[in-house]
Amino acid sequence: MNDPRARSFGAAADDYERGRPGWPNRVAEVAELSPDAEVLDLAAGTGKLTRLLVRHFARVVAVEPDDALRALIRGAETFAGTAEKIPLPDASVDGVFCAEAFHWFDAPRAVTEIARVLRPGGSVVVCFNSDGG
Repeated sequence: MNDPRARSFGAAADDYERGRPGWPNRVAEVAELSPDAEVLDLAAGTGKLTRLLVRHFARVVAVEPDDALRALIRGAETFAGTAEKIPLPDASVDGVFCAEAFHWFDAPRAVTEIARVLRPGGSVVVCFNSDGG
């Protein structure tokens, strides 16, 4: 995340939490992972997607670089980190989820890190909200 705008959301963390839409259950289901899966919410923000994931999976880890946003995440293990340097061991998660953040990443480096932490046969879900238009 080299773009300084990517690090600006924490200054308005509460507003960011209130203003961002939530996620439907289908986001968790599309990965086709079992309920005992261990998953990563990458660039988790305030944890909107994290809260959905904890209802579906046995273990959820949220990685977020911004301290103010990360402080609002509940119900999951949280770590400071970025998509380019995920603070998890190799092959440690069954699924990686990323909501509304992939466009901030250095994609080649992030994809390498995602592949590193993902177990063989794991799932990657990158999602964006749409106004339907």
